[in-house]
Amino acid sequence: MVDGQRGDTGLLIQAALRALMAGVDTPSLPLLAGLLRSEKGEAKELFGQVADELGFGFHPPEGYWEGRLALARWWAAEIVGGWLDPDEGDLLIVNEVAAAYGESEELAPMVDLVLARWDHTGPQTSPEEINAHLIRAAHELLARIPPPSAPL
Repeated sequence: MVDGQRGDTGLLIQAALRALMAGVDTPSLPLLAGLLRSEKGEAKELFGQVADELGFGFHPPEGYWEGRLALARWWAAEIVGGWLDPDEGDLLIVNEVAAAYGESEELAPMVDLVLARWDHTGPQTSPEEINAHLIRAAHELLARIPPPSAPL
């Protein structure tokens, strides 16, 4: 769903409405936000246009697993770069990639850290320490997942 190609297209329309209310402005965003139920079929294409207009620049590879790994790598880079909140990013990686695929050596650092937090088996730490752990896990994830071989 995060790439706009799978899942409920109604969620894409709702996300566009929330983005407009938050002050985001692109040429295609109002078109996406204004789609009627009978026009839901246009949501995926408009979402792609909005993503391009916002400069997200992420187009996953064709293979499902390779695309999910590329997406996880992109989110990890966003975390490391400070553009994505570590807590939000780890949930995206775990829920949108790891949960769909299952156990994976590439995703293990992030998944293990998140599971420890959910199970409360990890050390009790401050939010700043948790973010530092998540950023380190994102760095490790970047080292484990090579960049896509084809240009995105």
